[in-house]
Amino acid sequence: DSRLYNVCFDETNMNYSNLSLASIENILFKNTGLKSANFQENKLKNIVFKDADLTSANFFKTSLKGVDLSDAIISGLNISLEDIRGAEIGEYQAGDLLYLIGVKIK
Repeated sequence: DSRLYNVCFDETNMNYSNLSLASIENILFKNTGLKSANFQENKLKNIVFKDADLTSANFFKTSLKGVDLSDAIISGLNISLEDIRGAEIGEYQAGDLLYLIGVKIK
């Protein structure tokens, strides 16, 4: 298992990165591209996504409870209802997650 601890990623291209099975603690993703990044079975603690691009990022068995996503781009986010439960999002991001409860927007 990998561990990321006390790291600031600022203006970093992490598109398509694979952070699976890592313990991720005290991390700031600022102005960072995380398009199609994989977060699988991660343990997250004190994670900040500030102006991060999570377009089509994959979260599998990775709880985002208490994680503030309101400053991130989350369109096309691949996540389960269980993993997104308890995350903080902005009102305009809610539409990006309605598919989780079976709602389609026309």
